[in-house]
Amino acid sequence: MNLRQLELFSLVAELGNVTEAARQLYMTQPAVSQTISDLEESLGLKLFDRLNRKMHLTFAGELLYNYSKKILSLVEEAEGHMLEITNNRIGRLRLGASTTIGIYLLPMLVGQFKRQYHDIQSTFVIDNTAVIEEMLLDNRLDIAYVEGLVHSPEIEVQKVKDDELWLICSPRHQWIKEGKTVIEPVEIEGQALILREQGSGTREVVEKVLQKHKVNYHPWHVLNNTEAIKRAVMEDIGIAFVSQLAVKEEIDSGRLGRVEIKGIPISREFRLIWHKDKYHTALLTSFIELTMRLA
Repeated sequence: MNLRQLELFSLVAELGNVTEAARQLYMTQPAVSQTISDLEESLGLKLFDRLNRKMHLTFAGELLYNYSKKILSLVEEAEGHMLEITNNRIGRLRLGASTTIGIYLLPMLVGQFKRQYHDIQSTFVIDNTAVIEEMLLDNRLDIAYVEGLVHSPEIEVQKVKDDELWLICSPRHQWIKEGKTVIEPVEIEGQALILREQGSGTREVVEKVLQKHKVNYHPWHVLNNTEAIKRAVMEDIGIAFVSQLAVKEEIDSGRLGRVEIKGIPISREFRLIWHKDKYHTALLTSFIELTMRLA
């Protein structure tokens, strides 16, 4: 029993006439009759009584007709939803983001996207880069934004924008009291450096740059939350490297101080990443295009 047989059977049941059904379907009368016969044979049941050149449903035929209408209606509904997905009217996006992007950039992008596509379902996960990468590999996310380095060859990477990491300290720190805006690399030594947890993209970038320039540093505290790091720095517990997105407001208001390390700028890329075998639906493509325009 297949959909084509059910379509033909339902039409014959409604018309009570094979010839008229054949005419409406642009088929020959023998072809329609054969389809009905094949269906009856496969079920082992008579679906029609053929009386006075008219087709009358048997009890089995009536039951099958009721099921056929439900099945064909569901097929039509499914086709309609597939068309809506094709036209980006409905759909689902499973998004991921590493911490900085997830807190300070992704909500704006998702909000803008939802204003254009009202009925789109979207979920997003915020975690460090290593966790987000693993979720993509497990197909638990469709696409993600990260600021850290990606290590799996199964992941495709597309640069979105550059991001600077600023060295921040308390307004009460000696550097700020002395009016310094630029420090020598050696001045990092002995400072209580607050770092993100292992697996954080921010931490990986900071450590690679400091090690490359042979800057001695001492990770005194490890916190896995940017806001917690900012609060700790405000209280003069230590210094930290944080995305400019996360601290621009506090720097401008004087709640945090900022200095640069002479000759050592620290920046990284914000990247879109996805599994290399991931099929890009029209909806996913539209989201990527929006991101590239707005980020």
